[in-house]
Amino acid sequence: MKSLVLVLVALAVAGLLLAVIARYMQEKKSTTITSTGPTVERLERLSHLATMRVLVADVLTGEGEGYRGSWLIKGDGLIGVDLGRAKIVEKDEATQRATVRLPQPEVLQSRVDHERTRTWEVKKTSWIPWKSDQDVLRDQVMREAQKLVAHAAASEENIRQAKTATESILRALYEEVGWQVCVIWEPGFPSRP
Repeated sequence: MKSLVLVLVALAVAGLLLAVIARYMQEKKSTTITSTGPTVERLERLSHLATMRVLVADVLTGEGEGYRGSWLIKGDGLIGVDLGRAKIVEKDEATQRATVRLPQPEVLQSRVDHERTRTWEVKKTSWIPWKSDQDVLRDQVMREAQKLVAHAAASEENIRQAKTATESILRALYEEVGWQVCVIWEPGFPSRP
């Protein structure tokens, strides 16, 4: 019985030693990895690349429905680029350089942050008791607040910053695999929401 245990232990040690040697031999083999560079399919897989979150704050006033009020509006907008519309206009395998044309950045999403938005003041302007509705006025102001946030997020400065961020991200992404990418933008400015 003792000799059987010794044989099993010896076999286990030999197996472990063989596994270590096999792993060492695999690590010695050199692996060559090459990149085919940018392809439209790779860019499309990224779908929308959100590059910026813009914070917006403003004061809106409204009057109607027998009330006058002011609200401190807080919100944000997400700006990004639709990489599904990207086009590779030049690609040189030898020098590993490529030029990619992208659509203009646009506001992908905008929202009023209702947790941070505050009512500043609401006053009744009608002396007729049944002819006023504060809730209707607030709802109308919040609809306008949503438009305000989207419009402010789509400013030229924010779009310019989103372009810079997108170019940096794509350059860094392809530099990792040895490619230099130049980004050009489709002409025009996206329509404001």
